[in-house]
Amino acid sequence: MSEKITPIFSLGNFVMDKLGNVTQYTFFYYYDPENYYASLTREMLDKEIEVVKGNMQSFLDVEKIIINDRSTRAKVVSTDIFLLDITHPVIEFIITFRGKLRKGLNVYENFYEEEITEYPYEAIWRLPGKILNVKMKGQISILENFLKIKVNKGVKVGGRERIEFFLTS
Repeated sequence: MSEKITPIFSLGNFVMDKLGNVTQYTFFYYYDPENYYASLTREMLDKEIEVVKGNMQSFLDVEKIIINDRSTRAKVVSTDIFLLDITHPVIEFIITFRGKLRKGLNVYENFYEEEITEYPYEAIWRLPGKILNVKMKGQISILENFLKIKVNKGVKVGGRERIEFFLTS
């Protein structure tokens, strides 16, 4: 990746089913003033995809994800790079992980290194039960089993994040 490429926004969508399977769709939007990505051949792009996939997996490998007191590991299952236009590439990741859910209270926790955000981002969660409590940085909106988090540039995030939700069956 060229040094002049700058991240401008990220969007993560997390969907958890009643069995505890989580599929995460994350998109990173960039500004590429020198058209680096637009200039890549297919072969060069394929190599770049493998590099960014490996980098993302490395980040995930140092995170600690716990669902109901049991550790789980996130895995990058798909990566793609595409262009919104010649100066705005997008890197897409599909990531999966799973936990064991139970009737009643369920807890998702994520531990990762604290950092100051370099760009704004949003995350949207769809959980299989009613959300009771959320401990995350940013602006939090909850509607039953949907959670939306908006984080501005320059916010200290990380450490411990927690979502508590309730399953009736």
